[in-house]
Amino acid sequence: MANLTWTNLMAEVYGRRGGGDGVLHTYVRELSQIPILDPSVLTRSQAEDLVALFSPVAARPALSADEELRQPDRQALDSWAMKYMFGDRGDVAGRAVERALRDLVMERTQRTVSGREQQQKAVRRTVFDPAPLASRVLMDCGVQPKILDFIDTASGPVLDIHVPMHAELPVRLGDSLMDQSHVLLGGDPFITDLDEGHAAAVVALLTAQPKFSGALQLPLDESETQRAVSDWKRRWLNWKSEVEAAIREVLPKATQAQRRVMVARELEERAGLLPRTLMAE
Repeated sequence: MANLTWTNLMAEVYGRRGGGDGVLHTYVRELSQIPILDPSVLTRSQAEDLVALFSPVAARPALSADEELRQPDRQALDSWAMKYMFGDRGDVAGRAVERALRDLVMERTQRTVSGREQQQKAVRRTVFDPAPLASRVLMDCGVQPKILDFIDTASGPVLDIHVPMHAELPVRLGDSLMDQSHVLLGGDPFITDLDEGHAAAVVALLTAQPKFSGALQLPLDESETQRAVSDWKRRWLNWKSEVEAAIREVLPKATQAQRRVMVARELEERAGLLPRTLMAE
């Protein structure tokens, strides 16, 4: 139970952050507040199912939160638990839990960087370090918008799409007669059996989350998916503008152009984006 993503999220919510440095402390008082699934209410069959799903997770090393949430064995374990707790809304609740955990872990990581920045304020730096500025900009502007935040799959039929494991390369929608409506990765066909609206949603997904692979659910209604893509694209362009404006605000001089690019590259790495997604060199 303690290894479920749900429990990890509850630890982030109820844990105590000490000294503003991003370190999470969980004491007895916090543990008594954390809502954990009670194993005593499970039937023998349910308990056996849960143990069987947990075994492959326990047999490998733990990964960072972002990588861990992308592992098929982790997703299967969490899916069982979320459906047990939330029934038919388990899939929707599971995605909400994953997004919230990613955001809280990123926020705490940023606080760690901020805490180190405060400790090192008195140290004169001879080499420019983009990390503190990238952290500050990301905290001010928030993480990049993701297409799944604009999609509701609970209100109607859905289309199941499998996104294969892939190299992290630029993604775009094909626009020629030969590759129209294809999802192109690095210029080569990647997913080719979708209509234009659903293909555009996959492009939006991999633009903001280049490492994503696995199961993806989209509304079966193409027009509903296109509306979600349109809403995401508008917010995505606004977010990029806000980030670039924030970088220019802290580094406004023409002579600081290279430093602005360094901050953008650092921010891309922290947000899990491809290089050169933001400011061009």
